[in-house]
Amino acid sequence: MGALVKISSFALTALLAVGSSSCFAVADLDRFQTRQDNGTNFNDLRLTVRGMTSHVNEMFEYRVVDATNTIQSRGIIKPLGGVEASLFVPGAVPKQNGPFNLDFYADHDNSGGYDTDPANQRDHAWRIPLTPDLFDEDKGEFRILFDHNTSFSFLAKPEPPRTYGGNLKMRLVNMGALVGKRIEVRIADASSKRVVALYRIPALADVTTPVDVEVAGMIERGVTYDVVVYTDDRAGTPASIKAFRLQEMSADGGLSVEFDPARAPVVTDVPSP
Repeated sequence: MGALVKISSFALTALLAVGSSSCFAVADLDRFQTRQDNGTNFNDLRLTVRGMTSHVNEMFEYRVVDATNTIQSRGIIKPLGGVEASLFVPGAVPKQNGPFNLDFYADHDNSGGYDTDPANQRDHAWRIPLTPDLFDEDKGEFRILFDHNTSFSFLAKPEPPRTYGGNLKMRLVNMGALVGKRIEVRIADASSKRVVALYRIPALADVTTPVDVEVAGMIERGVTYDVVVYTDDRAGTPASIKAFRLQEMSADGGLSVEFDPARAPVVTDVPSP
């Protein structure tokens, strides 16, 4: 990911004032190279969380939420799998309907999702406004480096965020050759290439039955999606990297896909997590 430069104390103070008190950094890589604008209406997201010792075995979820309180991209890591984790999400942040918040949480009570009742809130959650200070124009991406803290945000305030579509339901079959590997599923609009849903398994356990993956509310009806499955050994060793891509059109209820690595087309143009 390269070197990271901490944001100014002024920007940090402004962020603290709206309820987040985390450590951030903005990348300053390849500053003298001009980014080639790909002509899309979306920016990428790169998030690294550190010091997550108490959440290693818990589900982690991020959400990009726009000014209308609608989720534009969401992803799940189940479980988080380490004290540090990084995500790269192409096209996660639209250039319209800002400003945006990056909401994320660890499912600390293992309820299976974020608890929206403040009286019974036990999850550890944070909200980071995606301000210009966090945007790298050369790379066209928001870059956030977050260190765990106990200054939590309530993500259902003023109300729980809305979704705009059906669910992704994906079944992974014949996965024996990928046991022990990191598996990441990315669902992207085939025309814009923006990733609307992401699901990661840090290390695939020994499987004797199919693995079911679900991400709620992010699939529009009648849209063709790129369904990408990326796998490696978590270190990104070149020999271990493999990626597959299918295309599927969604129906009224969302997107239902079966993935078999023995039959799926292999591709080489998928960026690493």
